Amino acid sequence: MPVIGANWIDRLGRLVACASLVLLPLVVQAAEEDPWEGFNRVIFRFNDTLDIYALKPLAQGYQAVTPQFLEDGVHNVFGNIGDVGNLANNVLQGKLHDAGVDTSRVIFNTTFGLLGFFDVAKKMGLQRSDEDFGQTFGAWGLGSGPYVMLPLLGPSTVRDTFSKVPDSLLQPYRYMNHVPT
Repeated sequence: MPVIGANWIDRLGRLVACASLVLLPLVVQAAEEDPWEGFNRVIFRFNDTLDIYALKPLAQGYQAVTPQFLEDGVHNVFGNIGDVGNLANNVLQGKLHDAGVDTSRVIFNTTFGLLGFFDVAKKMGLQRSDEDFGQTFGAWGLGSGPYVMLPLLGPSTVRDTFSKVPDSLLQPYRYMNHVPT
């Protein structure tokens, strides 16, 4: 049974994303220097403290108990999922050869690589491209804008910050409605 509130929130989120993309060129025209230096320094200290006392020990614990082949396999699975976003951005940038390579990577890694656990496409000479909507906006002529430090996500630019919204729409997690899946 669909949840009406969740559908409404999803539509509102898409509306805000579209509105932010329309306003993006106005924000990008900001000054060359760091206009948000004070804010960026505060967020950097927050991120650094969180990293030192929580995230780094957690990551080190994960690495200590997880065998390397399992770490690599998990990394490969998420890389395989990310290749779908690379494919879409290559198409939007007009890089048709790279889009074909990404398509081949997804097909080979999903079928022969056990849903991407093994990166068989790399062994076949199909190198992974790393594309996102920030690069797509740049290819379309949009400037990067000023530097901004994002809480938990780290350094970025205004263009790349706004590009996280359409990038998230390409991730399959948001389309998985079946909770056990």
